Amino acid sequence: MLPRDLVVFLEPPPGHAQRLAYAASLARRWQAHLVATYVTQPLSLQPHAGFAMGPGLSAMLADYRAAAATALAGARAQFDHLAERRSFTSEWRVSEDETGEALMLHARHARLAILGPPAEQRRATTPLSLAERVIFASGRPCLLVPDDWPGDRMGGRIVVGWNGGREATRAIADALPLLAAAESVHLVVVRDARVQALYGEEPGADMAAHLARHGIAVVLEQCRGDDAGALLLGRCDTLDADMLVMGAMGRPRTSEFLFGGATRTVLGRVDVPVLMSR
Repeated sequence: MLPRDLVVFLEPPPGHAQRLAYAASLARRWQAHLVATYVTQPLSLQPHAGFAMGPGLSAMLADYRAAAATALAGARAQFDHLAERRSFTSEWRVSEDETGEALMLHARHARLAILGPPAEQRRATTPLSLAERVIFASGRPCLLVPDDWPGDRMGGRIVVGWNGGREATRAIADALPLLAAAESVHLVVVRDARVQALYGEEPGADMAAHLARHGIAVVLEQCRGDDAGALLLGRCDTLDADMLVMGAMGRPRTSEFLFGGATRTVLGRVDVPVLMSR
C-alpha cells in the first residue's frame, strides 16, 4: 500500500525550499496528504541573545520578531505555491516552543517523516537538530534530505544496506514503495563474521529474492570490509545513487539518541537522501 500521508519538517531558511519541493513531489507521486510543520526558531538559540541589555535588548527583540515573521511568511508562500492546484491534499502547521516529544507526535501521525540534513552536518543548532534524535524514536521512517538536493530528483538508483537485522528489515519494508518505483536497487551486504555465521556463504540472497518477488530490479552486492557505513557511502558515490536505505542502529538515552557505528558514519557524511527506520 502506498503511503497516504507525509509530514515534512521545515525551519527558518536557508535550506528548506528544496526539502519542501521534494516532499511535494512524493505527495504528488503517491497522491498522499502532505503536512508541512514549520518549526520556529526560539530566541534562546539566536546568537548573542543572552548578551543584549537596555536599549539593545528592545532592538534585538524587534529584529528577532521581524526576521521570524519574514521567514515564516516566506515558507508559507512557498508551501502555498507548491500546494496550489496540485492533485494532493495538504495542510500547514506551525510548531512554537514544542519539545522533542511534541514534535515526535507530528511524525507519528504520518506514514513518513521528511527532515533536513543530519544534525552532524548542520552549521547551526536548531530546534529540529535538537529534536532529530527524538524523532528517530517516533516509530516512523525518517527521510533525511540534503539542503541542496533537487526537489524533482527522486529515487531512480537506490542503495540498500542489509545486515539481516531488525532495523534493516524495517527500513526495507518502509521503503518498498520507493524501491518498487526505482530503476535499480543495489542490496549491499557487508560480509563480516557475524553476518556470514548467520546467513552462510550467500548472505543477502534470500532478501534479494524477497525484493524480486515484489517486481524490484535488485542487484545483490556482497562486500568485505570493517566499516559498513563507509562502504555504503562508497557505493552511493560510485553508482551516483539517488537514495540510501538502511536501518538506524542505536539506543535512546534521556533526551538524546546514541547511534551505532555504521549509522553514525552515514549521518556524518551522507550527501544523498537517506531513509532510516528503527
